[in-house]
Amino acid sequence: MTKHKAGYLLKVFGTVFFTVCLALSAAGQNNKQPDDKQVLQALLTEVTLLRQALQTLQVMSLDTYRSQLMVDRIRANQEDVRHLTTSLNETRDTLAKIQTTIPRNLDDQKMLDGQIQTEVDPNKRAILELELKRSKDAVESYKSQAERLREREQELSSALRNAQTKLDDLENRLNLLERAMDNDREKLERDKPAVVKTP
Repeated sequence: MTKHKAGYLLKVFGTVFFTVCLALSAAGQNNKQPDDKQVLQALLTEVTLLRQALQTLQVMSLDTYRSQLMVDRIRANQEDVRHLTTSLNETRDTLAKIQTTIPRNLDDQKMLDGQIQTEVDPNKRAILELELKRSKDAVESYKSQAERLREREQELSSALRNAQTKLDDLENRLNLLERAMDNDREKLERDKPAVVKTP
């Protein structure tokens, strides 16, 4: 995008410069001596138009540089949004797995509790009680992990909203800048001086 606009600016500048040279050359080759006032006025008009064109080119050049910086910032923000989205999805997946695991463990605990009540063999009963304890410890660990994941999910959601808002703002600013550059380009085309023909 920048190379294209820079090339365009160079072509416009070249056209303006060529037009001025052609006008001066045509005025110099004329055998008739036009009125000095007319020549001076024509030269003044050409210089004014050339200065305006150069000012417009400077503005467009600065806008092109700013737009390139903005494009780079947009790319960086898009990467932030992508990374935050991935992290948020992974956090939600892990949380969903834990939230389905806890009820299964609670069901297992009820079953183990029922087996312990009916088991008469002390060795088997001790094994079942150990399994029940492990299951209860696992549920507590899952609950603690789920709480941390919920907090992490909120943090990531907030960061993602902020990053998306920032990205939208940058894209809107880039669109406005590109519209301003298009307007400058159209103005430059409109104000392009015609070849002056001296009688």
